[in-house]
Amino acid sequence: MSTTKPNGRSQDAAAEGGSPAADPPGGIELPGHFIPLTRKYLRASLLQQLAEDGADIPQFTNALHCLASWRHSQYRARLLHLLDDYLPFLPDGDTTCLADITDAEKAAAHRRFIDGVQTLLESANYRRLREEDIQALLDAKTPYGLHLNVDLTAFDDVLIYYRGTDKRIREARNPWLLYLRKERFDEPLFQRLFLLLKLKPMERRIEEVMAEDGIDRARAEKKVRRIRGALPVGVTSSHIYLKLFKRIPKIDVEMLFPNTKIAFRPFDKLKLLVTAGGGTVAGVAGTASKLLVATNPITLAIALAGLSGVVFRQVMGFFNTRNRYMMVLAQNLYFCTLANNRGALTLIADRAEEEDTKEDMLLYVFLARRDEVSRADLDEVASEIQTFLQERCGVSVTFDLADACGA
Repeated sequence: MSTTKPNGRSQDAAAEGGSPAADPPGGIELPGHFIPLTRKYLRASLLQQLAEDGADIPQFTNALHCLASWRHSQYRARLLHLLDDYLPFLPDGDTTCLADITDAEKAAAHRRFIDGVQTLLESANYRRLREEDIQALLDAKTPYGLHLNVDLTAFDDVLIYYRGTDKRIREARNPWLLYLRKERFDEPLFQRLFLLLKLKPMERRIEEVMAEDGIDRARAEKKVRRIRGALPVGVTSSHIYLKLFKRIPKIDVEMLFPNTKIAFRPFDKLKLLVTAGGGTVAGVAGTASKLLVATNPITLAIALAGLSGVVFRQVMGFFNTRNRYMMVLAQNLYFCTLANNRGALTLIADRAEEEDTKEDMLLYVFLARRDEVSRADLDEVASEIQTFLQERCGVSVTFDLADACGA
């Protein structure tokens, strides 16, 4: 696995904003701020608690509705502002912007958009993967899947955020045991994974390759164009790409990048060497013996056809192995993708609104249950909320008091 660290705006973003992951993405995750309950269920649980306290339920129902309406209006405005900044970089827009935009205005829109997306993700209780965590995931070996080489230096912006971790049990036959026995192993997952990517401009990337590899401009340009030519049609440095996935195996994060290069596992290389090499040698030996005893053209033609068949079969075996890898890649991306670009931004805004609304309802209700409250009591209120969520709703959450108290 060959990977390199990103530079440019993505490093600046790591320093400027976004909360880093509090624990290694491959380890056990402590309870986070995400409240894994629907707004409807949480509101019903809160109203039931208030009813047991003898509170005026219609009054509280109206208050919670007003809180939700205010949050919806606020996030609708935030989303519209973000979409305005996203328009110059939108890959799949179907409308035309008649107003001219200068380079300075475009750069300012780019900065606002990146910062706004990070703020939105934090509001949705996503955690940012640190640079060292991304590198560790890209370098890790998988016991079952693809090995892909990813060049992170090709990007101006690389943001990866996740929300929630999980694991599933997988079974696979061990090739070193001749596939006679299945082995079970845990496969860690990201329940939700957000990816933002923006390629570096061609000219700047050429200059970087010249400096990195110590080659002239012509060779550097040829190298960069060859690599960019392998990207999907329409992928350019003028666009910002947003991707949202569900239940992505942590070990397969590299397959989400567009500039991946397939690399075979050591066992696959060994298998291809043994089968292709052994089969070809055997075919050549058999053909040679037939040629030595051949006394007519028909025998000679049959021997050469047999040799051609052996070589063709081994070559096709190589490509079939590669095709199986591509099928796994396509299946993972097809079934795990939730939204792209504008749709991903809208979905994140919806999730952020949902999280803030739930936090608002919890804080409002537990403050209202007290006759009076001071700033010194807020930590105690947060503890009561966490106890309520644990005992009545069955979820373990670290309530984000600072976020709930802010607008």
